[in-house]
Amino acid sequence: MQRLADRDFLTSVVLLGVYGLFAYAIYTATSTDVKDWIFPKLATYVLLIIAFAFLAKVLFETILKRIPDIVEFTKDDQRAYLDVLVFFLIVLCYLFVMYGLGFWLSSFLMLILTSTYLTIEKTTRNIRLAVIVPFASCIVFYFVFLYFFYVPFPRATWWMGLMPD
Repeated sequence: MQRLADRDFLTSVVLLGVYGLFAYAIYTATSTDVKDWIFPKLATYVLLIIAFAFLAKVLFETILKRIPDIVEFTKDDQRAYLDVLVFFLIVLCYLFVMYGLGFWLSSFLMLILTSTYLTIEKTTRNIRLAVIVPFASCIVFYFVFLYFFYVPFPRATWWMGLMPD
C-alpha cells in the first residue's frame, strides 16, 4: 500500500491522466492536413512512453524490494505547495478568461497576478515592477509576434459588441 504513495508511481498516474485527457480530443479531431495533428499526437505519445517508463521503474523497484520514495508533506514545503496551487488556479482562470478578454489583456492580467503573488517582499517598488514589467513585456511581444512571426491573435468575444468592425 505504501508503494502507491511513491513519487514515480504518482508521476506515472498523473501523466496517464493528462494523456487520457488529451488523447481523446486529438484522436477524434478530423483534419486532412498532417500539420494540424502530428505535433499533438507525438506529444501525447511521449507522455504515454514516459508514464510507462515510470511504471516500469516502480515495478522493477518492487521486484528488487527497494524502499519507495514516499511523498511527504513537511511544514517547510507547505508554502511551496500553496504557491503551486495558487499559480495553477491563476493559469486555469487565464485559460477560461482568454477567449472572453482576448489574449493580450488576459495575459497582462495573469502576469500581474502571478508576479505580484509570487513576490516575496511586497514593497511598493516590487509591486510597481510587477505591473510595469508585464505591461512592457506584453507590448514588446505583441509587436514581435505580430510583425516578425506573423501570428494572428483571436479577437476578444466579450468586447465584440463594444468595438466597431
